[in-house]
Amino acid sequence: MGTMSNIVITFVKYPEAGMVKTRLGEKLGYDAAAKLYSAFVRDMLHNFAAKGIAPLIAYDPFRTEAEYRTWLGEHNYLPQQGSDLGERMYNAMRSAFVRGFDSCVLTGSDLPDLDPEYLLQAAHYLKETPACIGTASDGGYYLIGFQKESLTDSIFKNMEWSTKKVFASTISRLKRKSITPKLLPEHQDIDTIDDLILLHENPAIPKLCPETAAVLKKVFPESSV
Repeated sequence: MGTMSNIVITFVKYPEAGMVKTRLGEKLGYDAAAKLYSAFVRDMLHNFAAKGIAPLIAYDPFRTEAEYRTWLGEHNYLPQQGSDLGERMYNAMRSAFVRGFDSCVLTGSDLPDLDPEYLLQAAHYLKETPACIGTASDGGYYLIGFQKESLTDSIFKNMEWSTKKVFASTISRLKRKSITPKLLPEHQDIDTIDDLILLHENPAIPKLCPETAAVLKKVFPESSV
């Protein structure tokens, strides 16, 4: 038996004002939200690289791969395909398996302070377990992973995305398939201004995600954090 090969897929959108982090944009201005999002992605990819993780970047094809390369540099890129988030996630994971990987972990890109150890832990779990999931504090999930044989589209179809029910629905749908996923530590993705304030108040931020910290200083200039 060869070693199980795992790939991390990161979903990324081009940081165009008004197209990313619109809930933050309503409060901070769409330009500031786009700058923040760009910093999130760059910090995440930097932290991945520091741990030897070379992700497959699944990009939203409303912009060309060349534009993503200009922004983020040399990575493996894959256009997202599908009419909704669930279909896009399922197709991206299927593409990873078609490319010959035995397991894959999929994560979003609004997690600037995500510890890459979580991804290594997920890959480790997937050597023994059919699936793993990382719950987000808002009732969704920030990470999902599958072994090749266990990938099921049942957890991606007709899901009310961006609601508090996503995590619980996903778990119960997996149970129906007789899959009990391994759980990773809870983490918060950055969707609302409250999420952003919590991030800004974390004293470890300048070290964990320096580009994000620099943009946050401009967004919250009055704060002494």
